[in-house]
Amino acid sequence: MKASPRQQRLLLDLQDLDTTIAQQQRKRKTLSQRAALAGLSGELTAAKQSFMAAQRDLDTHSAEFDRIQSDVVLVSQRVKRDEEKLASSSSAKEAQALTAELEQLAARTEKLEEKQFAIMELQDAANQAFAAAEAALAGVDGRRAEFQAELDKAEAAIDRELAINVKERLGLSAELQRDVYDLYESLRKRIGIGAARLRGNVSEASNMTLAPAEISDIRQAPIDELVFCPGTGAILVRVDED
Repeated sequence: MKASPRQQRLLLDLQDLDTTIAQQQRKRKTLSQRAALAGLSGELTAAKQSFMAAQRDLDTHSAEFDRIQSDVVLVSQRVKRDEEKLASSSSAKEAQALTAELEQLAARTEKLEEKQFAIMELQDAANQAFAAAEAALAGVDGRRAEFQAELDKAEAAIDRELAINVKERLGLSAELQRDVYDLYESLRKRIGIGAARLRGNVSEASNMTLAPAEISDIRQAPIDELVFCPGTGAILVRVDED
């Protein structure tokens, strides 16, 4: 295939640009902030689980306290009603029954108050555990937000550079002969490199010194004839020849 020396040098420029773009894409995928975020994943999951467990525990004790408080209110209302009835009763039998019931209600009130005190202690401990779990989750969330902001900033910077290089690549590829460009793309996709320099006797496609017979064949080829690296198959551009 024929291609002028200028066309061949454009291939080198295109390959250099493609190498830079590939490096930028790899850099974007391997940003340290991305790894830091991934490392926080397990810690964040554990913190969320601890927070939800502490919240459930607190809710359970709060519900139990509310239930007991409701019983206390009912008993208190019953005591008030019995006391009022006792105060206005003229029946000795009724007064005796009311007195007995008031004693039972007093005992019931004492038990409920003991339960309330025990639940309040559990609530206090649950509140402390919840506050600690909430703070731990907030801390992990804060670090995650910082890493995400840093990642977004780093990605945006790389994306700006990529956009410039991709635009430059479009302009560069438009200058190439279609058959030369298609060959370059085919080679690049198949072997990872489309074109490389031949510096002296060294192919930069394989980073190896070519054999004398291989160099002789390349040197004898017309300057506008595409030649290829014997080791990789990539297009070799003779940079030391015009």
